[in-house]
Amino acid sequence: MRNGIPAALTAIALLLGTAPVAGAQDDIKRMPDGRPDLHGNYDAATLTPLQRPEDYGENLYLTRVILIEMNHDARIVRLNDEHPSPEERKWLGDSVGWWEGDTLVIDSVNFHPRTFLRGSTQELHVTERLTLQPNGDILYQFTMDDPATWETPWSGEYVWRNRPELVYEYACHEGNYAMGNTLRGARILEADAAAAEVGSTGGGSGD
Repeated sequence: MRNGIPAALTAIALLLGTAPVAGAQDDIKRMPDGRPDLHGNYDAATLTPLQRPEDYGENLYLTRVILIEMNHDARIVRLNDEHPSPEERKWLGDSVGWWEGDTLVIDSVNFHPRTFLRGSTQELHVTERLTLQPNGDILYQFTMDDPATWETPWSGEYVWRNRPELVYEYACHEGNYAMGNTLRGARILEADAAAAEVGSTGGGSGD
């Protein structure tokens, strides 16, 4: 979430609680402790507050930590904890979470001064709500609050689609069609340099 935030292949590792809970929905998959099981791969093809532009990737992988595919950022959500001092700031903010029924609520503050979304400041406060749906998708809801940027908080929501595909490690060279042109260009420069050297030494045939 640097230079304007979001939508990328993200791996999310959520530190899940251990206390047994009676779920409000009996038709969703659950962990042994009764909490909704959020593990899985999800398609996040729409811009969201804590991810990167969609041209950098569209997948999320939820397990016990939030791993962002682009640049391998890792976002840890501590459950039932408190935020540290405002002096402790991070690129992705400090995130703590708790369960409200079957919804995981994530509260993020303490963003780095160079982390911003549409002009937000380091005082950005993000609240996210992840609710597992019966079909395996996740309803993702968020609220952005920064009095120095917006007159009032604003919110949005969309669905993270569950998908079976594996999430692969991000690497700049994968699918990089410019690589071929780069190599061809280098060979042309080498050939030009060799031809120039031959010309400067009179390497042509004599009369």
